[in-house]
Amino acid sequence: MKKSSQRLLLNAEPFGFGPAAAIAGFMPHLRSHFNTIGYIGKKHTLDLQRGLPYDAIHDVTGTAKDEREETYAPVFAQYDIFLTAMDHKMAEAAQKAGLKVIYYDALAWYWPQIPDSMREADLYIAQDFFGVRKRLRDVFGDSARAQIVPPIAPAGRAAQARDHILINLGGLQNPFWPVEDVVNYARAVVAALRRALPDEKIVIAGSQAVADQMADEGVRTIPRAEMEGVLARSKMAFMTPGLGNIYDAAAFNLPTIWLPPANDSQGQQMRLIAAKGFSDGAMDWHDILQDDAIDYRAEQPTVLAQIAAAAKALAADTGAQDRLASVAANLRLQTEQGRSRTVGLLEKFGTGGEEKVAKLVVAKARELDLG
Repeated sequence: MKKSSQRLLLNAEPFGFGPAAAIAGFMPHLRSHFNTIGYIGKKHTLDLQRGLPYDAIHDVTGTAKDEREETYAPVFAQYDIFLTAMDHKMAEAAQKAGLKVIYYDALAWYWPQIPDSMREADLYIAQDFFGVRKRLRDVFGDSARAQIVPPIAPAGRAAQARDHILINLGGLQNPFWPVEDVVNYARAVVAALRRALPDEKIVIAGSQAVADQMADEGVRTIPRAEMEGVLARSKMAFMTPGLGNIYDAAAFNLPTIWLPPANDSQGQQMRLIAAKGFSDGAMDWHDILQDDAIDYRAEQPTVLAQIAAAAKALAADTGAQDRLASVAANLRLQTEQGRSRTVGLLEKFGTGGEEKVAKLVVAKARELDLG
């Protein structure tokens, strides 16, 4: 099959781990269809990209706001199509530079309103979830510019010997939370979970910034292909409640206890799947700190400030850490082994999202090739 002459540039929002994981998942399905594929991004979004066969990785970490246009311009000039996972600011810059923009959105259900950069994209691809179909009808009508794909979830694997418990701390980082505080919180969580899981083999995953400072605890940034093997061999998990982790639990039929949310969308997702009957168990901040529950639907800066304060309090409060260990141990005992309620999400929304996204991107490139 002839490769597209369109030069493709990928990107992910530097918020949480889901956008970068999605792009890393798409890339292998795109590689054989394009002569040129690059990545532009910063901070922890680079962690999962470095081992993939890009022609170039453009690290723009530390670029000041008033330097962005000058820094991005020579990169954009090398490409024709820009595919981003949820970085609407970068999408706006790519549009301004004249690139065709494809916007992948894992959180179409969540936004108070869909930003103009998404509405004006040459192709808008939304991952299915509760309320997504209605939202796209309301915003795009029946326009072919908006497409819905099944969850970005792996196909899963045949039953394997499950010999460890997974702690997945991916998704903690965001621009409102200093890395030092993230690491202090992660250390408190890992220590508490080790007490709750005596005599268990534990595998711990996290972003590179966390792994660099927690190598003594065995924390690693695990490449996507290897992570699928880790998931398949896990008998249960404690994970941050990002949508990517939720769909991973479903794909691998992995009983999962959700850790306290690290941002507002995680909190809304965690409570939504619980209300719909698709959660195995969850720990919320007020369960651990014995404080008022956080309203995850409040303004994002307010919510993120509350979460950062809660995480800092947990890291400094041995009593709260003891409660986390106790709650984790109790939830583990209540969790049905061998069957996760999250499986029902894939029964409802389907599978194969990575392949569908790749097909839509390739189709758009062929359309541009034909002029």
